[in-house]
Amino acid sequence: MKKVLVVIFSALLFVSLFGVVTITISGWPGNPVEEAAIKEAVDLFNSTHSDIKINWEPIPGDYKQTLMTRLSGGTGPDLFYVDVYVFEELARKNVLLPLDAFIRKDKFDLNQFYSSLINAFTYNGRVYGIAKDFSTLAVYYNKEIFDKYGVPYPTSNDTWDDFLNKALMLKKKGFETPLVLAADFNRVIPFILSFGGRLVKDDLSTALGEPKSRKGLKFYTDLVTKYKVAAEPSTLGVGWIGEALATEKVALGMSGPWTYGYMKGAYPDTLKKMGIVEMPRGEKKATMIYTVSWSINRQTKHKEEAWEVLKFLVTKGQEIFVEKAGVLASNKKIAEKDTDPMKQPFYKGAEYGHPWRVPTVTGIFSIANDQINSLLKDVFAGKITVDKAINTIVKNYNNWVLGE
Repeated sequence: MKKVLVVIFSALLFVSLFGVVTITISGWPGNPVEEAAIKEAVDLFNSTHSDIKINWEPIPGDYKQTLMTRLSGGTGPDLFYVDVYVFEELARKNVLLPLDAFIRKDKFDLNQFYSSLINAFTYNGRVYGIAKDFSTLAVYYNKEIFDKYGVPYPTSNDTWDDFLNKALMLKKKGFETPLVLAADFNRVIPFILSFGGRLVKDDLSTALGEPKSRKGLKFYTDLVTKYKVAAEPSTLGVGWIGEALATEKVALGMSGPWTYGYMKGAYPDTLKKMGIVEMPRGEKKATMIYTVSWSINRQTKHKEEAWEVLKFLVTKGQEIFVEKAGVLASNKKIAEKDTDPMKQPFYKGAEYGHPWRVPTVTGIFSIANDQINSLLKDVFAGKITVDKAINTIVKNYNNWVLGE
């Protein structure tokens, strides 16, 4: 009997000392292709590690709210997506684990990632996440339509005046609405920055009232209100920019690689007619960077193991995701292998892009974003002038970012 107890005790001790650590990773559910890609990455990790296992547990519905509720209740996942749009808010709430000590210990080379993507998840000099992938904006154009109306194609060397003139030529020659444009502030940001403007001042108050920022914002809205070469997707009878391009309602649109993936699957014949070039330049080139990090829960009991999983997800795991889901690699070594010519303008944008993140005194920009978008819709509809919209933003901005 004693021998049996000793054996049982030894077995239990072995399990406790050498048991498998499960790391739960979370994000929002993807489409079937994305879900298959992440499952393949998880399966590969689990088949090559005996001491750590990954459990993929997506959060449906209101991802941010559910995540924050779980984190505050101590039941959050070990590793999870953080959208750059809300990154600063989460960093300020102290729910993310800084990665600097792990990076130094393992001599993990951050230079293998685009610097703009490292900066996107850096707060107060500390790194709180590594981008799992990213997207930028580029110009889609329908070659068949441009050929039909005898208008030169857009190029990656175009200025905004070139871009406007080509749209005006299409309209003059009979193509009613050359361009699809969204009343979304994040789509205006590249114009503001390209025209030499800035989003915020040093004290984090809005800089949209400054001359160059006004110029960029006005150029954007003038495409709809003054030159009448652009319209919103809803005006064109479609749900979003990608659909307007895919159904050939327009000849031009600024969108990300998600539209490429959408057309590849649902509108392959239209995709054959499309060209993609970099965004035009004003004083400089600018585009948006949309990205999501893998970040570690500050409260996790398995920090070392979570870090091991994170390293895998942004290297070998990312390679699987790029190949299967068609996203852009944040890891430059993986990006070098992604030779699809249609995706190169998006990769180029990483060199000069601006992460979709507006710093504020509270870390919260969502209220201001909603208010600005509402004003942009009113400008597009001709209800107010762009100058009135800008003045309203300047007057109310501080209250918006304070949540008032």
